[in-house]
Amino acid sequence: EKIGNLKTEAHSQVKSTKHFPIYMIDGKKMIFKPLSKTKPLTTPFFAYSEVYWSYIITNYFDSRTPRYYLAVSKKIEKEQPKYFEQGVLVESITPNDEKLINLYDYFNENPEPSVDIKNYINYCMTSYDYTKILLSNFITQNNQLGEELAYQILLSMLRQDQNFHYENINFFEGKDLSIAPPIDFEFSTPFLYPDKLDRCRHEEMKYIDSFNIDYEEDETSKSFKQLCLEVNFPFHSTLKSNLCLIVRLYPNIVLKFIKNLDRLIDDLPYIIINDPDNYIGPLNSDYWKVGHAYYKDNDLEKYTDLKQKIKLDYIDKEATFHRISSDILNFSNWLNLILKIYLISYYEEIEDLENLTINKLLTKLNIIENVTIADVNIDKKELKLRKGNKSIMPNLDN
Repeated sequence: EKIGNLKTEAHSQVKSTKHFPIYMIDGKKMIFKPLSKTKPLTTPFFAYSEVYWSYIITNYFDSRTPRYYLAVSKKIEKEQPKYFEQGVLVESITPNDEKLINLYDYFNENPEPSVDIKNYINYCMTSYDYTKILLSNFITQNNQLGEELAYQILLSMLRQDQNFHYENINFFEGKDLSIAPPIDFEFSTPFLYPDKLDRCRHEEMKYIDSFNIDYEEDETSKSFKQLCLEVNFPFHSTLKSNLCLIVRLYPNIVLKFIKNLDRLIDDLPYIIINDPDNYIGPLNSDYWKVGHAYYKDNDLEKYTDLKQKIKLDYIDKEATFHRISSDILNFSNWLNLILKIYLISYYEEIEDLENLTINKLLTKLNIIENVTIADVNIDKKELKLRKGNKSIMPNLDN
């Protein structure tokens, strides 16, 4: 039997109120977070993403992070029809009813001229700019808060979070604000579109391209940058801007993150995803449109039409789990290398990290000429760049 409801409200331009049942289990306050019939792209893999990343983050990055567990509530559809019976059970991060304030609400109550997030809209499949927040008086005057915020942003990049918005970051209120552990991991790219592989691949490549490092800058890229400057349009992606600023402000946090990521990469091949309880049934990444038509638009005709057109179907779960695990391992290796290149470039006093190229770094390190991309190989353990047997990138431990 539930002991109450957790009421959460989104205060941004897209307002919503959620009521999640609370249970007392083994002396712990546990919250059931159901899958929503109206949230874009919802499938049971949203729940898998929460379970997976809470396990990863708790064991490799932040032990304070609450674990999520697959769960089913037989009563919730009768009480709140906009939710599915399926969801996750997660321990409350406020067991003694501590008060929380999120980043968005904090800046609304304590505005700074340089931080303009009052009119932000919570869209999924969107990257949010954290540079102004990282440079705000609120953050720069409290180094620990800045480090912890930077660390949570890096964690969002690891899981390729497509909805890491300003209401995801929470602080415990009190005499001194302290950052709460990370929560809410459902919009992770590898877990999206389980029934539409081409779309999933497209989103993964977009995410990688948004802060990839080119070997060298070509003429097309130079012309595009010049055009952006002339019309005062930002060239760099939000993700790249966030990452480069974190490297400049908190290189020690990037190094800490890299070392934890090294440990994770060693273990990832042994972290298995499966479905022994048949939690995942027929699904469709577009099925949320049916619920949205009924519960949000109140359009019965549209609801009936979409329900006939959008059919639920079974997928090859084993192949999907294998693909997800493989994608996460590949991305983790790529992110590890990217972070090390940015960090070494910072240590080598390359100021313009946003326009960094591998060739620029090699030149700075006085590497021999005519090193091509084919000559740059990755040593798995240290991820040093090499030409043949010659090391052309220092080990971060040095």
